[in-house]
Amino acid sequence: MARDMQGELMAEEARASSAPELAAAERSDRTMLLVVLAATAGLIHVRAFIDHAPHYWLFGVFFGVLAYAQVFWAFVVYRRPGDRRWFMPAALVSLAVVGLWIVTRSAGPALGPWAGRPEPLGISDIAASVTELLLAGLIVAMVHPQGRVAQRLRWLDGANCVRVGSMLVALGLLAVLLGNHSHPGVS
Repeated sequence: MARDMQGELMAEEARASSAPELAAAERSDRTMLLVVLAATAGLIHVRAFIDHAPHYWLFGVFFGVLAYAQVFWAFVVYRRPGDRRWFMPAALVSLAVVGLWIVTRSAGPALGPWAGRPEPLGISDIAASVTELLLAGLIVAMVHPQGRVAQRLRWLDGANCVRVGSMLVALGLLAVLLGNHSHPGVS
């Protein structure tokens, strides 16, 4: 009985020590690009939180929750790259955020101190939306590898993942550092 328990403990230790190796092996270039894109969008939304919270509390809550969720999702994907149950919900949230951005730039927000007045375009807004669109597209391509989106994004592998990720991180950092967000009628 003692040998059985010792054998079970040794097997469990072996599984535990190989888990990080297994997770690292599953981290494809595309998975790492998802992590980078989500974290970059989250960082840009931290800046949006800082810019919007003083004007209207609900905008602060929205951007704070969004930033936290995106950075947390990036962490989860990094730690568990094989667990794809949250991929499609993340893609839908990204597309919803881009849709909301389009509405606020064309018709204006429905709530808040500048309701009904379109917001101006800014580098932060554009960088976040491009990042969100690529994130959603890449998720769809990974979940449905035989689909139309996957065929259009087949070029996005290997070194191209590194290039695109580096470019969007640089754009995101510039947006956070240099972006100056303004609102209609607010000086």
